[in-house]
Amino acid sequence: MDYYYTADGTNVLGPTPLGELTTQLSQGGLASTTQVCAVGSKTWQPISSVVQAGSTPPPPPPPLAPPPIPQTGDATGGLIPYKNPHALVGYYLGIFGLMPFIGILLAIPALILGIIGLKKRKQNPVIKGAVHAWIGIIFGAISIAYHALIAVALLSAKH
Repeated sequence: MDYYYTADGTNVLGPTPLGELTTQLSQGGLASTTQVCAVGSKTWQPISSVVQAGSTPPPPPPPLAPPPIPQTGDATGGLIPYKNPHALVGYYLGIFGLMPFIGILLAIPALILGIIGLKKRKQNPVIKGAVHAWIGIIFGAISIAYHALIAVALLSAKH
């Protein structure tokens, strides 16, 4: 509700919202004897009879926050992490990287994509794929190791 007010008894100010008058009163800008009159009324009364001294106007309502973005996993329940393609591709490359001789060409990307897939999973846990990424890393490393051993064995056999 809005009020007219006068601090000196001669100059009438307003109309002013009650919240603003309450703030001025609590901050010492108005005395508790300041006379106020509601808009549409003819009765003047001390502001202290309208508001309690020291009270503050009700705070404005908090701004509405946007609704949260729904974070859902994949439709397969995480069995196939199609939202984490690095982990998924690293997984398949790691498995096929175990094939003798040509597997080395697949093992290195499996290792790299497995690491990237783990980083993506850490950034957004909803996408799943940590197990697929680890399989890509482990199988990629195993394939690289045994291909290196095969290369060493072939080179030493020639001498």
